[in-house]
Amino acid sequence: MVIIINVHSVINQASTMECLMPPTISVVIPFYNAEPFFSEVYKSICSQTIQPEEIIVVIDGYSEKAEAFLKEYKNIKVVTPAENGGPAKARNIGVSNATSELIAFIDADDKWEANKLEKQLEFLAKHPEFSACHTGIKTFSDNDIIATFNDKSFSLTLSEVLTACHVLPSSLMIKKSAFDAINGFDAKIRCSEDQEFTIRLISNDLKIGFLAEPLSYLRREDQGNISSNGRNMVIGHFQVLKKHWSLFRKNKGTMPNYLYKTFMTAGGKSQGIERKLYYLAGHIIKLFFSVK
Repeated sequence: MVIIINVHSVINQASTMECLMPPTISVVIPFYNAEPFFSEVYKSICSQTIQPEEIIVVIDGYSEKAEAFLKEYKNIKVVTPAENGGPAKARNIGVSNATSELIAFIDADDKWEANKLEKQLEFLAKHPEFSACHTGIKTFSDNDIIATFNDKSFSLTLSEVLTACHVLPSSLMIKKSAFDAINGFDAKIRCSEDQEFTIRLISNDLKIGFLAEPLSYLRREDQGNISSNGRNMVIGHFQVLKKHWSLFRKNKGTMPNYLYKTFMTAGGKSQGIERKLYYLAGHIIKLFFSVK
C-alpha cells in the first residue's frame, strides 16, 4: 500500500491547532514578609477556572524563613535573588524566568476572583489590538470590602496615565513580548513603579485595555508595604516626574493634576506635621492651577 501525505495539508492542520490553543499564562508574585497572607493568594490562583502554566514566586532578598515557608506549597517555582531590590526588580526577575506568552502579576497579599484569568484571556483574544489588559478592583481589609473601582477608560490614553495610576499590578495581564519590549519595570523606582511602567507602555504605542469587572482584590491594611508610606510615595512620584518630564510638559494640564494627587494621597498616608504639609501643598496647587 502506498500512503500519500499532503505536506501542505499537515502544515495547515498544525497551524490551525496552534491557533485554537489558547496562549499559556505565567503568574509572577513578588514575596517579602508575606507569610501571613500568602495562603489566600495561593488559593485564589489554584481556584482559577483556567489554570496558569506556572506560578513563579520571587523572594525579594534571600530569606531562609521565606524559603522554608514556601516549600510547603506545591507546584510553584521559587526564585531567590541574593539582595532585596523591591517589587519592580522582583517582578522583572520573575518574568525573566517565565516560559509563557502571557504574564499575570499578583502581589503576595492580594487575591483574585476565580474567573479572573479566564476573563482576561477572552478579552485579549477578542481585542488583539491590546498588549495588556487590566480589570476593575476592590480594596479590602480582612473580609470587608472598602471600595470598588470599576470606572476607567476602555483604552487608556497617555494623559490619563500621566495624571494618575490607573493600572495596578495585581489586576494586570500582559503579553510577555510587550513587557520585554520596554525592558519591564524600572527597578530604580521603589514606589510608583507601576504608574511609570504604564507610562512607558502607552508612550511606546502599546495599548492597555480595561475589563470593566472588579476581578482583583487589593489588601489595604497598612501592612508596612512601600506604598503605604506617604514620604516614599512622594519620592517615587518625583522620580517618575523627573524621568518623564518632557511627556508632562507636552501634555498640558497633566503636571498640576499629577502633583495635586501626589500630595493629597501622601497626606492620607502620613501623620502629624508631615500630613498637614502635604495637604497644604495639594491645596495650594489646586488653587493656583485651578485643578478640578
